[in-house]
Amino acid sequence: MNTIRMVQFLDDYRIAVELENGSSFVYNLGPRLETARFAALEDIEFFKSGELVEREYIRWSDSLILYAYEMLDGMKK
Repeated sequence: MNTIRMVQFLDDYRIAVELENGSSFVYNLGPRLETARFAALEDIEFFKSGELVEREYIRWSDSLILYAYEMLDGMKK
């Protein structure tokens, strides 16, 4: 499993992700804002307040977390 080195929150609900192995990608969270799980992130300031935790996931609150494997699986689709 690749761990995340860094994330950057972009204005259009995309997340630039750099992995420890040197790979990078941009994950578009926009389509997921229509789900109950991610609806709170429509507030762009809240979206940008996310923090990388243990190089494995992004946390906005105790109940709102996005794991690295979810982003990587989403890139395969």
